[in-house]
Amino acid sequence: MLNLVAGSSAMSPRPLIFISAVSRELRSARQLVANTLTFLGYEPVWQDIFGTEGGDLREILRQQIDQCKGVVQLVGQCYGAEPPSADEQFGRVSYTQYEALYARQRGKKVWYLFIDEHFPIDPCDRESTEARDLQAAYRRRLQADTHLFHPLTSAEALEASVLKLRDDLVHLRRGVKQWATGVAILLIISVALGLWLLHGQRGTARQMGETKQAVAAMTEEMTKLRQGIMQYTQVEAQMRQSQSGQDTGGVQERVYAQLGKQLDLDANLVRKKLPQVAENLKRAPDATSYERANAAYVSNDYSEAERLSLQAAEEAKNAPSAKPSDVVQALKLAGLSAQKRIQYASAMVHFGEAEKLTDRQRNPEEWAEVQHAIADLLLDQGRYNDAANILRDVVEVRGQVFGSEHPETLRSRNRLAYALWRQGRYTDAQADFRQVVLLEEKALGREHPDTLLSRNGLAIALDDGGKHSDAEAEHREVLKIREKVLGAEHPDTLRSRNNLALALNRQGKYAEAETDFRELIKLEEKVLGPEHPDTLRSRSNLIVALGNQHKDSEAETEFRELIKLEEKVMGPEHPDTLRSRSNLAYALARQGRYAEAETDFREAIKTEEKVLGPQHPATLGSRGGLTSVLTSQGKYAEAEAECRDLIQVEEKVLGPEHPSTLDSCYNLAFDLARQGKIQEATQFARRAAESAVKVLGPNHPSAEKYAELLRDLKGGQ
Repeated sequence: MLNLVAGSSAMSPRPLIFISAVSRELRSARQLVANTLTFLGYEPVWQDIFGTEGGDLREILRQQIDQCKGVVQLVGQCYGAEPPSADEQFGRVSYTQYEALYARQRGKKVWYLFIDEHFPIDPCDRESTEARDLQAAYRRRLQADTHLFHPLTSAEALEASVLKLRDDLVHLRRGVKQWATGVAILLIISVALGLWLLHGQRGTARQMGETKQAVAAMTEEMTKLRQGIMQYTQVEAQMRQSQSGQDTGGVQERVYAQLGKQLDLDANLVRKKLPQVAENLKRAPDATSYERANAAYVSNDYSEAERLSLQAAEEAKNAPSAKPSDVVQALKLAGLSAQKRIQYASAMVHFGEAEKLTDRQRNPEEWAEVQHAIADLLLDQGRYNDAANILRDVVEVRGQVFGSEHPETLRSRNRLAYALWRQGRYTDAQADFRQVVLLEEKALGREHPDTLLSRNGLAIALDDGGKHSDAEAEHREVLKIREKVLGAEHPDTLRSRNNLALALNRQGKYAEAETDFRELIKLEEKVLGPEHPDTLRSRSNLIVALGNQHKDSEAETEFRELIKLEEKVMGPEHPDTLRSRSNLAYALARQGRYAEAETDFREAIKTEEKVLGPQHPATLGSRGGLTSVLTSQGKYAEAEAECRDLIQVEEKVLGPEHPSTLDSCYNLAFDLARQGKIQEATQFARRAAESAVKVLGPNHPSAEKYAELLRDLKGGQ
């Protein structure tokens, strides 16, 4: 049966679009595309071919395609009917494949809508293995060209792909130029088509009125979502600046919640649809480079976001009415994108270029924004002292510009307290966090998320400062408020439960901590999923609690399973994966398997130096573990050399009184004592013990450990 189909006469003034698809598989999908094109003002044309026709149909197809402006091809799983002989130019192809290949040869625009195997298709008989293999090969060729196909895996993907199709189609006719107008027309199609399918005819006047209202609401929604894409990085920066202590997860959830408030949209809708709209905007021909860069960032395509941001910066520099602020924003986005890829050197270059265009006196707000971004990057690199120095200036400027109780000023003060905590200056961090909490309770309220985050930071600073019972009480209070305000299953509430369990673990309440971690993980697996980063971090903390109970064999097994998951979810070079690899080495060392631990530490250090840098705290921590296992194997000279070099780096990066530096001094003292170098060992032990009392307090476990070694050394002299 041969069936040539067009919406109206061939003399129609509307542009003709040929729809290519295997009829028996995708008839319904093709009809949807045809109805869409009709309402957009185009004339859909297609050719029904079922394989029962006689002769060669290629001439007919060529005639149809020659008069069309472009071809939309639905690429499904079926191969379909094929010509009686192989084509001289294209080889053995089906009629459907031929349609697209011929159109491209003729210089026609071809849009491929790539149908996933789970997409709902029309019932049809299964083709032969040979035919399916030929179609699979065709699909692979299309997949290799990422600029040509749009995957359709769900209704949401279909919506996004049709939007992409609309972006290209507007260039084939005059008139429809504005993006919002195109979206409105598309939404009219969607709603009208739903009414057609439901009732088989046009709706009543009341239904059409409802349709218009729906179109207006949905058009407004799409416009807001596009605005949200442009606001995303700014809101993310604000949420990141509110982070403190170890509560570093859930930034994206808070971003969606804040965007929902700003856009007057439900946060769940923003979470669901913003990435879809961003994926469309990233490829929209009518979008600017800066818009596409923001869309790529929201889509987590950070390499493309960085490239487009730099392109936008160059365009802004060369614009007739160049605005330095536009260049600054583009360079800042490039830096944030590189930072997301853990390309810290590139990120600093981009931020540095932006910094050159800012001026503290001329535009203090812009200056502070760029400086804060640089400070955040330094924190990621472990350069806490440098970050703190910058943040002090930012706090001063923002206080002058906004006032001492403005959220921007408070976020910077929060971040400064975090930098102090990371330097091991726990007393100073506690004092700063307390001041921030008082100001936030006054300006924002006791139950505001920022206030709770600062209280969480205070609790962690108390815990690290040796005030474990105070930390536990603070964590319990924050957890209570979060359960009341956010609910028991909110991600922030779950993180409070994690932090409370960590505090219990710090107090030696290992069994209680283990129980709490196990209950938390079950809830996180239910709410977030078993492979969510927060769930994986809780599993890591559980394993540490197991190690503290000397369940080292079980800890080893658990770490090996966790590392496999982290490599799958986040990649083998993600900081969380590297931390687990280092912890696995510690678990091996506790079992006396020092040679294995040494090998694992060296592999972890090699990757950490490559990914994070040789001066990153995680890298330094693994090096500290390596010195310990070298000493345990009697490799004293090697351990001594490694430890001396490590102390020099830690003094430079972290400071001479940082807990990590003091721990390395303790390890060196222990190693020197093993070699009989008692006098020098005593010097390093005294340095560790006296500094620990000053920084951590006399009752801190580390201070007590250092003091005990010092007493033993004095007794042996």
